[in-house]
Amino acid sequence: MEWKYKNVLITGAAGFLAPHIAKVLVEKGANVICGVHDLKKTSFYSIEGIDKLTTVAIIDINNIDRIKEVINNYEINYIFHCAAHSIVKNCINNPLGAFQANIIGTANVLEAARLVGGVEGIMCMESDKSYGSFDDNELPYKEDQAIKPTNVYEVSKACSGLVAAAYMHNYSIPIFTVRAANLYGPGDMNISRLIPGSILRLLNNESPVLYSGVADYIREFLYVDDAANAIIKLMENIEITKSETYNIGSNSVHKISEVLDMMAGKLPDGPDVKLVEKNILFKEIKEQYVDYSKLMKVVSDYSPIALDEGLDATIDWYKRHYKNLMIPS
Repeated sequence: MEWKYKNVLITGAAGFLAPHIAKVLVEKGANVICGVHDLKKTSFYSIEGIDKLTTVAIIDINNIDRIKEVINNYEINYIFHCAAHSIVKNCINNPLGAFQANIIGTANVLEAARLVGGVEGIMCMESDKSYGSFDDNELPYKEDQAIKPTNVYEVSKACSGLVAAAYMHNYSIPIFTVRAANLYGPGDMNISRLIPGSILRLLNNESPVLYSGVADYIREFLYVDDAANAIIKLMENIEITKSETYNIGSNSVHKISEVLDMMAGKLPDGPDVKLVEKNILFKEIKEQYVDYSKLMKVVSDYSPIALDEGLDATIDWYKRHYKNLMIPS
């Protein structure tokens, strides 16, 4: 598939994954329209100058008329829907906001595409959290497993995937959904997350924060550029991938404590880890990692980098930019 001159809408461009997708598509010659809720000077989108290479469209995904206007005016061919409320504890504190953005927001994007017409492919970003909690003998997550979400964020992302499935089934819109492992890499501004928050704290000679009881939790870590490139290749094969859900993983499966030790070993010595009590409402899945063999059938050259290598690139980026970023307290 040739991206040159294709008109592409990417929602959530001021976030984390979306600008990495935008950067690759710009390099491939696409006309990229980046939907943002507001422009942030400290976003990867702005720091890397991607805002100068793309068209900025102010979009609130709760405003379907505005989404229709953008799809119509720019004659959009493809949509990568990444906009969401993605911080688990924020979703717990504001469940209605999470449901509005993640479920209704997804429905608004898909309904706008249906009403305007002409869109040739849509990617909806779901999450590995959609699966919910499984016993370790039932892991890794597979796309054909029955999902069991329980927490607010999990439910909101699982429902967004079901909304996408309904639009595929009822209206034959070419849509695929993605459930990715824990993303990390340059430009993640959500400092409540383990990797960016710990790096920034260590660079600022502060203690990285660890919630009590989670040191042995197991997560799979996926470098953001690996995710972006895989998603684009899935879109390039939309005739195969439409109506499907794909896991994207990395085989970089580690305990939280191991990741903290890896980061600490790559940065100057600083204060010891500070244990913080979790809010009783803040419940997390203890063990998560995915089977991505289905992805490999479409993207046969997919070769994600190891966490050690990805952390080197991530830390290097934050070293170059951290003085201009918000430092955790």
